[in-house]
Amino acid sequence: MKMAERRRSVLMLINYYFFAMMIASICLLESPGLTCADRNFVLKTCNNTDTPDLCAQILLSDPRSVNATDVRGLTDIALDIAARSADSASSHASDLSDKYEGLPEQEPLDLCKEGWSEAADDLRDAHEQVDEANYTAAARIIGEAVDNGNVCEKAFADDGLKSVMADVDKTTSDQVVLAMDLISLLNVP
Repeated sequence: MKMAERRRSVLMLINYYFFAMMIASICLLESPGLTCADRNFVLKTCNNTDTPDLCAQILLSDPRSVNATDVRGLTDIALDIAARSADSASSHASDLSDKYEGLPEQEPLDLCKEGWSEAADDLRDAHEQVDEANYTAAARIIGEAVDNGNVCEKAFADDGLKSVMADVDKTTSDQVVLAMDLISLLNVP
């Protein structure tokens, strides 16, 4: 039962990314005002991050990225993506917690739900700080989001359980870390 549940979660995640990439590709191909320079700005910026390929994959999945004219704009988009993903991870953990009611996985899942919910709130707060050009505060808050997101995998490890959230946690954590990478490009000391 657990294997089937995990397989279903992985397939849903794969379908989500395939759909997102397909939509992004259609938007890129059918938008007459877009040039290679728009996409190249995203790629050039991503080359300055720790994970250039992942950065490009995440940012180009959102059609707004090709309209960004500066790193701040890309940071805003990355924060939006990460906050939505954290909300989704929290919701997914909540759904799984209901399914695992009374089982050892329920407690870590409840912590996952709480951790990702707090991370989403942190990311929205960081977005406000970026909008006010307070990049140091934004970086600190994104760091808190990273910590809140790490609660999930730690909860499973502490209980000696295999995580049923591992794939979702990895994807969402990658998006949060991308926001941190981009904020660091805004000359945060």
